[in-house]
Amino acid sequence: MTRLLAALVVFALVIVVTWALWQRTNAAEARADLAEQQLTESLQREQQHKLVINALWDNARRQANQRRALAQQQAELSRTASNRLTTIEELHRENATLRAWANARLPDTVSRLRRRSAVTGADAYYQSVRDAQPLLLTREQPEH
Repeated sequence: MTRLLAALVVFALVIVVTWALWQRTNAAEARADLAEQQLTESLQREQQHKLVINALWDNARRQANQRRALAQQQAELSRTASNRLTTIEELHRENATLRAWANARLPDTVSRLRRRSAVTGADAYYQSVRDAQPLLLTREQPEH
């Protein structure tokens, strides 16, 4: 009887150990599945981050190209303005009629326009429009 009892105890012990090992294996598989899922999610996030980074780099390159183009355009416009100013100065020195016109006094309306302060920013523009002094037409119109 003691052998039967010992055999039952050993059998029960084997069953308990087998069940514990089975539970441990299930828990390890669950942790492995969770780790695999987290790895997949992190790879997806990494891919999304790479897409965003690439888009930002493309945007930065495009803006740099635009800045270069604008700088070239500004340089060209500066050269054109300088050339025109030089031409005007040459004409002014050569042409007596033009020199007389350039030395003439500006009409009052134009003088008032030049006395207005510069508008810088939206608030200043709003203020200048709100408090604008109208430019009245005079009876005498300029010849040119």
